[in-house]
Amino acid sequence: MDRSVRLLPAWESSQYRLGQTSSVTAHLAIVLPGRGYGALGPALRLPRLAVEEAGAETVVVEYPGDTPLSQVPEWWDDLHSSVATQVASFLSEAAPERVTFLAKSLGSVALAALPGHVALPASVDAIWLTPIFGREPVRSGAIAHAWRSLLVAGGADEFYEPEHHEAVAEALDASSLVLPGANHLLEVPGDVRATLEGFRSLTEAVMAFVGSVH
Repeated sequence: MDRSVRLLPAWESSQYRLGQTSSVTAHLAIVLPGRGYGALGPALRLPRLAVEEAGAETVVVEYPGDTPLSQVPEWWDDLHSSVATQVASFLSEAAPERVTFLAKSLGSVALAALPGHVALPASVDAIWLTPIFGREPVRSGAIAHAWRSLLVAGGADEFYEPEHHEAVAEALDASSLVLPGANHLLEVPGDVRATLEGFRSLTEAVMAFVGSVH
């Protein structure tokens, strides 16, 4: 079936591109979605709105084909190549003075692997949302980038490993937010008020992060 006509919840589509820039902008935000969790899911949409309120224009990276259920090496190679090409293209077109990456889950894997040959502006921020820091290449890649960072995790997320999260935070001198009881969607199952309070905390943390002086 043509993917363009599949009836999916909006947050499941990583193909939905918001605020695609066609001109030079001072501050560009690049969103790297999760697997099956696109730019309209609240864990990405709220941070996106926060960075846009701070003056950024937003683009969303698209992933090659359907994400495989198994770790097919060829797909991962395609993923890393595609992400690097898109990021380089966005930066070339917009020529920003500052770039902020918003990477959730699978997006954190792709961002950590962003190759050094991609030309970045002098000012780079990264917001790591439910990052997969349990994987050594993701931890080491994030640390090697040495970007000013905000790390966000759910305290009940199966992918949240406190020791690895703290190791990356310490290495980067990063800001960190861990939402109590929140899962990989940054939701607290069975408690909508706690979920909403968590999203409020997330939004405020992002606003403080992007608005702080470098």
